[in-house]
Amino acid sequence: MGTGEQNAGPVKMGQKFLYDHGLPFSKKLAENLDDQVDRVKGKKASLIIVDGLQGEGKTTLLVEIMDYINSLHGLPEVSLKLTDHPQLAMGGKQFIRYLRICEKEKLVIVGYDEAGDFNKRGAMTSFNQMLNNIFSKFRGFRIIVVIAVPNFNVLDNWLFDNGIPRGLLHLHDRNENYGNFDAYSLVGMNWIRYWFDKLSKGVKYKCYARVQPNFRGHFLDLSPARSKQLDNISTRSKKKALTEEEIRADGLINYSQLAKKLHRSVVWVRMAVNKLKIKHGRTIHRTKYFDESALSILVDHLDTLTNRRRK
Repeated sequence: MGTGEQNAGPVKMGQKFLYDHGLPFSKKLAENLDDQVDRVKGKKASLIIVDGLQGEGKTTLLVEIMDYINSLHGLPEVSLKLTDHPQLAMGGKQFIRYLRICEKEKLVIVGYDEAGDFNKRGAMTSFNQMLNNIFSKFRGFRIIVVIAVPNFNVLDNWLFDNGIPRGLLHLHDRNENYGNFDAYSLVGMNWIRYWFDKLSKGVKYKCYARVQPNFRGHFLDLSPARSKQLDNISTRSKKKALTEEEIRADGLINYSQLAKKLHRSVVWVRMAVNKLKIKHGRTIHRTKYFDESALSILVDHLDTLTNRRRK
């Protein structure tokens, strides 16, 4: 991101959601986003990263960035309907699907919020593999990708070696009136990563302070209506992540997972479960889950059928 002077911080804003220049964030950020639009027009990949601790407003700024990029192309604000938000992916599975939707619908930017992904075992490895595959294959989509993560240091070296991340907005010290960010270029990010590796475990987050940002800025909150919509989406995705974590912790398994482990169809599994009168342990969101004993019973049943055929 280019250099520039720090914008003067807003004073008491009340219910103001735009600055005098008509945007919810500092003008210098808009200028740098304009550069990214030009970049993708030249079929070059562009990844913008928003990071910061919980409560700093990462998803809010992510949405505001997408709204701005949409406006440059004559598109409406990003949809935040609970059942229809194809530009805002809450988690990796949605991200892959929404990227293709954006390409098909000729949308110009897609956002990713980690939405609890990193609580899962091996999540960071899977996340990086996903990003690497996307940017190695899909840069011709001419779509800007903006992601919100707690700490950008989780990203794979491959992305930085290939110059994919073009800007980092590190959020900090948010108050009731506005949020603050420090903006770094790819060079700045690489220096932050250097210090992250050098500093001891207890003070690794001091790595940002070791590098001078290209510029600093502020952002305001979304309107009450859009804030509520965003909260609903975020709450729903977090509840889903918690449910998935609970299912894993309890060792539960559904029909599809049983079928995959047994190398049989879901129809076959359902018929076997009914025949053997195996009771499911729990029903979560209309999906039946079984404990591990069900798999053992089905394996024994499959072995019995196989032995009969051999005779």
